[in-house]
Amino acid sequence: MAKQKIRVRYAPSPTGHLHIGNARTALFNYLFARHNKGTMVLRIEDTDQKRNVEGGSKSQMENLHWLGIDWDEGPDKGGDFGPYRQSERKDIYNKYIQQLIDEGKAYYSYKTEEELEAQREEQRAMGIAPHYTYEYEGMTADEIKEAQAAAEAKGLKPVVRIHIPENRTYAWEDMVKGKVSFESDTIGGDFVIQKRDGMPTYNF
Repeated sequence: MAKQKIRVRYAPSPTGHLHIGNARTALFNYLFARHNKGTMVLRIEDTDQKRNVEGGSKSQMENLHWLGIDWDEGPDKGGDFGPYRQSERKDIYNKYIQQLIDEGKAYYSYKTEEELEAQREEQRAMGIAPHYTYEYEGMTADEIKEAQAAAEAKGLKPVVRIHIPENRTYAWEDMVKGKVSFESDTIGGDFVIQKRDGMPTYNF
């Protein structure tokens, strides 16, 4: 069996300029790729449209070049696995988001920011760590559809959330830290994988 070629990705966000944490990650990836005669990929993580700063992507790339770090594939070079800006890959993500929804592993959530903040405040007042509470708990499939249709009728735009199973332990072997595990009930509830503007989140 042929050995697979090493591919590493550095994915800076243009919400700011290059800082020491960015540079450290980029340098480690770059050295690992070059040591193994692999491929260094630069993919701009620009899905947080509200926080992106003007010239952020250009600044990131210019500063990486100043540090002597180069890449083989990226928004300025192209490659076989583009586009290399996440905002240009929405169609790819939409396909898999829909698959997760169809399989019951993700769902549309219509809670407003005001409702979510009120929920967090109530939880803090009770001495509970703020977390998302599943809004369709105890509802049938038909009741969920009715609730979602009512929200749509009000003009509300949904986010898409991953449905996290309760009382589940996830464990794996990490190359750096060794055995790692966490409980599903400790991660703050069902997290967003697609925002109201249709952009996937960085953790998807």
